[in-house]
Amino acid sequence: MANKSPLEMKPIEIKNNFFPDPPPTPTPINLDVASLFAMVTNILSPATNVVDNIFQGTKQPHMVIKGERAIASDFNPPLCKLKELSCMMACNEDLREETLTERMKSIIGKLQGYSWHAQAVLTLAAFASDYGDFCRHLDQLHSSDHLTKPVGIMKQIPVLRTQPKIDDKQKDAILKLNKLIKKTINFIDCIVMLGHLSIKHGDQKTQDESKSSTDNISFYIFWAIITVVACNTWMSCLNKDESEIEEFSRYADKVADKIADALVELKIDIQRAEAEAYRKLTKFLKEPRCIVEVLNKLINAEDNKQPVKVFNSDTIPINMEVVKTKNVLLFFSGLDISEYVSILKPIYKEMKNEFKIMWIPIVEPWTNDTQKKFDIQRDDMPWYVVQQFSSISSIKYVKEQWQFKNEPIIVVLNPQGRVEHHNALHMIMTWGIRAIPFTRSKENELTRCKEDNLRNGDDWFGSLMIEICPDSMLQTWIKDQKCIFIYGGNDESWSKEFHEKATKVKNESSARTSIELFCVGKDGKGKDELDNFWKLITNFLFAKFHKDTELDSGTKECLKLLSYRNEIEKRWVVLCKGSKLMFSGFGTTVLKVLGQFDEWKQFRGDAEFVKHLVTRYDKKLREDGIFRNFETPKNDGLITDYIKCLDCSKTMDTTCFRLKCCCHQNHG
Repeated sequence: MANKSPLEMKPIEIKNNFFPDPPPTPTPINLDVASLFAMVTNILSPATNVVDNIFQGTKQPHMVIKGERAIASDFNPPLCKLKELSCMMACNEDLREETLTERMKSIIGKLQGYSWHAQAVLTLAAFASDYGDFCRHLDQLHSSDHLTKPVGIMKQIPVLRTQPKIDDKQKDAILKLNKLIKKTINFIDCIVMLGHLSIKHGDQKTQDESKSSTDNISFYIFWAIITVVACNTWMSCLNKDESEIEEFSRYADKVADKIADALVELKIDIQRAEAEAYRKLTKFLKEPRCIVEVLNKLINAEDNKQPVKVFNSDTIPINMEVVKTKNVLLFFSGLDISEYVSILKPIYKEMKNEFKIMWIPIVEPWTNDTQKKFDIQRDDMPWYVVQQFSSISSIKYVKEQWQFKNEPIIVVLNPQGRVEHHNALHMIMTWGIRAIPFTRSKENELTRCKEDNLRNGDDWFGSLMIEICPDSMLQTWIKDQKCIFIYGGNDESWSKEFHEKATKVKNESSARTSIELFCVGKDGKGKDELDNFWKLITNFLFAKFHKDTELDSGTKECLKLLSYRNEIEKRWVVLCKGSKLMFSGFGTTVLKVLGQFDEWKQFRGDAEFVKHLVTRYDKKLREDGIFRNFETPKNDGLITDYIKCLDCSKTMDTTCFRLKCCCHQNHG
């Protein structure tokens, strides 16, 4: 122990002097590093929790371990290699510089042929099963259920040996060791990330750049392996006398400091590598490519944490060449998309053979729970499905270039790999099979045709209402040019009260105007019309944004309606004259205006009725201090950040895609 320890050296001294000639990066042996690291963390995470629960007074009768990382179903750990490494680290009680260095070099020598980051994970994996076994016996009640299975899988044995419990006097040493192990997991996790990002992306580096990259990652690997060896040695020495345990404990603090220093450099290298990977991917996708090249680069980008597979409807892996002459609809989303799948299925059946759908779920991170959800969704899909899409640069590209904001989008690529539409989902949901071939020009044609049929867009609302409620009396009332109160909300008592007061207005106004009432809710067959109402309004809004850069009357009214949906009580009223939307407002305020009908019931004709209603509504709105507030998915980058209030024309505040204006708020 008297010799100078490598732990007392500065990191830069280790990099330049301790390992003056780092071995060259070997040709990697094929190994699913992500699955192996997931297996390791699924052991060490509950193991370290067991120690904390026992010795820090947070012991629970039934500990639940969440967030297990997903492991590829066909992955088998390299058991012989792990056993060999475990034996190399076993029965060592010497933490001197020379011993740690020699063991580290021996381990690296045994791992020639594996990539740098694979070497770190393999070393940690060899240690993990022993530490998991060690923690399992600290408290059988806590750890047996959570550690027996993963440790058994790693060791390939049905029954694990038993050990005596650790004496409480060793509590501090165990906690320090446990803390160092958690830092080591985090450190190696970053090494794995850098290892994936350091794989060449097609551009040539200079000799100096390549050497610098190799020096850095080899430096991190050396530190990671030395730390794992030290942890293994320390675990073997916990039954020593108290003075030796204290001396071993001092190493934990030193190693932890060195790991922390190295982690700072490591994260800087990761940031640089991520920026470089993204730059190269963006450059590649900007150049003319066929669709196979584009998809191979986007989906199988080199920085994937786990091998990506693309399945057909029979869950058989496919080669991307099957879409070489196809138009492909890239369906990006999370996992909760059942309603979208049900909408797309009938459309997919009617598609011509030159169109294919490929679902690419963006899930961060992949865990056992998310994998189960993915499997359920995949089994319900008749199109191509991408599994374990986790490329850092590709996900960033989809988010920044194609404006994926955690809401589903469909990016349409033609056989030449060019984007025909950055988000065709809304036109598909609005027009269905008529949206083929899902291009911008087709969407413009459909929108223009719809507006032409609706007399230059003034009567769009009545048309949508007929689509929502085709079997109601609305079509007749619209044809007869009646005034129609269309209302809805989540408060049945309010809906009943509104119906009563509006009926009174209808009866007392029958000589001067013809008024009808229609509540948007469940129809006689139990179908929820309200949900369909908001979907059609939202889809029509996005179709308008795709076509127009200015806010016309139809777009403004769509935005108004969406603001009522986000009101706390969600009560709203629309007044139509035939198909034409004349007025919309907050339900509570409209109800107050109708309650004052005796003050203005001597109106003359439809126009004056609407004028009185609007004037009194605006006055009451300012008195009540209600503000405009709406949220809508900003997932295709087509909604401007600067939208004016629909009441006072002031620019609305933008916060997390929530637009609000307090122009009606009463400040006293």
